[in-house]
Amino acid sequence: MFDLNSMNTMHIDAIREIGNIGAGNAATALSSLLGCSVDIDVPKAELVSIYELDSYYGDPDSSYTAVFASSDSDVTFNFMLLVREDEVGKLVSLLVSKQFGMQMDVSAMPQDMVDSALGEIGNIILGSFLNSVNGLLGVTSGISTPSVTHDMLASILSVVSAMFGQYGDIALVTKSNLNVLQDDESKSDPLDASILLASEPQALEMLFKKLGVM
Repeated sequence: MFDLNSMNTMHIDAIREIGNIGAGNAATALSSLLGCSVDIDVPKAELVSIYELDSYYGDPDSSYTAVFASSDSDVTFNFMLLVREDEVGKLVSLLVSKQFGMQMDVSAMPQDMVDSALGEIGNIILGSFLNSVNGLLGVTSGISTPSVTHDMLASILSVVSAMFGQYGDIALVTKSNLNVLQDDESKSDPLDASILLASEPQALEMLFKKLGVM
């Protein structure tokens, strides 16, 4: 099994490029889904101690919504869409406006409806990211039904820490930021969302062999 401690610059660059391609596909899918422009930042691929991951991407006590999904292949690729809790309403409002042609007060919607909308968004964009990975590997795999959770950032990221904790004390996480520009972009209030790709060592080994860096 591939040892994360043996990763070198070529491995990190390869994962970063996968993040770039995947996030690009996800941004295109999200733009089509919401009917507005979506930009992406340069993805980051980082090795992080599992003991520091809970505070690595922000205030561990801040409230976030996360949409989780995984590939259904023999080796698992795990994906997470992260949105600050106070920005969830903007994202769902954009979806409702695009899909139904109407404005809706998201705060008045039942929580299960909000989570259903978030699950749809997660399914589309995380599935698009996975399709990029499938293309690189020359395989066909689907994505699991997304699950939605609302919690503190530390609790959400503890899931990733626990996954990598089975193999050692280091996590490899690829993070891509999506910047959603609403309606009149000159006056928009950009909405930031992030996609995290957390690949298990077996999946990384397959990727690196396919990309010729192992």
